[in-house]
Amino acid sequence: MSRRTGQWLVAYDIACPKRLARVHRLMVAWGLPAQYSVFLLVATREAVGSLVGELARLIHPRQDDVRIYRLEPGWQRSLGVASLPRGVLALFDRLAVSARSGGSS
Repeated sequence: MSRRTGQWLVAYDIACPKRLARVHRLMVAWGLPAQYSVFLLVATREAVGSLVGELARLIHPRQDDVRIYRLEPGWQRSLGVASLPRGVLALFDRLAVSARSGGSS
């Protein structure tokens, strides 16, 4: 199994307020909130698999929607009003590179 990390985008739409709060708490522990219900994270495929398992236990599969996308390293663009402070995405890129190389930033 690969231990290489990647950048991931997780977005969700949860119908029930209680489930929404639980999913949000879980995602805050895993990643960086980019917008409400959208998170960025640096993780291995195995770790994302664990996250998927945790999310599956929290959501209702017929009422809720969770999407997870692997991002191409270094490819981030934004238009309009910034939802994150200046430099956060650059720091996120450095964390991803550091995690892939096994070092610290």
